Amino acid sequence: MAGLIKREDIDEVRQRTDIKDIVDSYVTLKSAGIGSFKGLCPFHDERSPSFHVRPQVGTYHCFGCGESGDVISFLQKMDHSTFTETVEKLAHRINYTLRYEDGGTGPRREDLGRRQRLLDAHKVAAEFFREQLLGPAAAAGRQFLAGRGFGQAAADRFGVGFAPQGWDGLLQHLTGRGFSQDELKLTGMFSEGSRGIYDRFRGRLIWPIRDIAGDTIGFGARKLYDEDQGPKYLTTPETALYKKSQVLYGIDLAKREIARGRQLVVVEGYTDVMACHLSGVTTA
Repeated sequence: MAGLIKREDIDEVRQRTDIKDIVDSYVTLKSAGIGSFKGLCPFHDERSPSFHVRPQVGTYHCFGCGESGDVISFLQKMDHSTFTETVEKLAHRINYTLRYEDGGTGPRREDLGRRQRLLDAHKVAAEFFREQLLGPAAAAGRQFLAGRGFGQAAADRFGVGFAPQGWDGLLQHLTGRGFSQDELKLTGMFSEGSRGIYDRFRGRLIWPIRDIAGDTIGFGARKLYDEDQGPKYLTTPETALYKKSQVLYGIDLAKREIARGRQLVVVEGYTDVMACHLSGVTTA
């Protein structure tokens, strides 16, 4: 049964977490004197940095819009997560075991560890696909993108990649990075036959699908070759990470502008999202 996290554990997580390390993932910070860093505020539009972080105190404050708080409130606002989810995420990050009031429990450490392994596998896979797009075998993929007005810079911005046509390119890459086949079966990136598992995505252009926090949780793949008998678009099936009804492609890129402008533009496909953002419609 879920319970409230003990106050002393919340304080311990807050104290042990370096707020600069967390903010650095969202804001480019530069030194602003002894014990202080500054950058452009992520909560409002500005040209001159007025957003200050003080790691020794563990706080942030924007002198432009007045937003302020600690590492927990910052991450809550950036990832649109609950207080409990945020504390649990930070605790897992520093390998700290939380205690709960009245005998309640939180996520089991092994479950958190398993989820992180799945996220790590997706991160490595996304890097693999991006690298493949640069090779000679991916000419059809680059041609597809060019035909829609997207160059390599756009592909890099959105993490677009290419899945090679072989049956085990990704499988060999991930097992070579230390992932077991039992782990990989849980990712949705592989199909299973009588001889074991094999790459689900083959000879396709690949888009990473990220959650609101920016973690890759699945992939969308577009057919490139006529001999491919599969559907035009193939996506990751439902997994522990990827729940199709709970994620929108591009939400990680658009969340800040959606919150600022109180506007959300929903379009049909991956390339539509790309075209919108590149044209200045950053709430797509």
